[in-house]
Amino acid sequence: MNNNNNQNKRVNLDLGTIELLQNPPNNTKIILSNIIYDSIYFIKKLELSIYITNHNKLLGDYSILVILLETNKGTVLMKYDEGYRGKDAFANAIEMLTQYNGLSSVINRALIELDNI
Repeated sequence: MNNNNNQNKRVNLDLGTIELLQNPPNNTKIILSNIIYDSIYFIKKLELSIYITNHNKLLGDYSILVILLETNKGTVLMKYDEGYRGKDAFANAIEMLTQYNGLSSVINRALIELDNI
């Protein structure tokens, strides 16, 4: 969904994500909030959520990690990772994101999508 009003832009990169979001996540963490990024964007919130969608006796839980980035220019909702990532998938993803390159990479990816609409 996107609107003409710049502040109401909303980007969903994956149509399957919308169905996934109909259920509550298994866990959610706000990674950062209320910062100015690149002197253009005010990031209200960057949030990571995990959804466990399947369990396999051999492989364990199938998880889907979703990023929600709310900015002064709009909101981006996108998959960050998915697969059989083990019982520590959420903690491992948070660790990857909070390293500088992981965080800046996901923010830049989301902002590029936001600028394209």
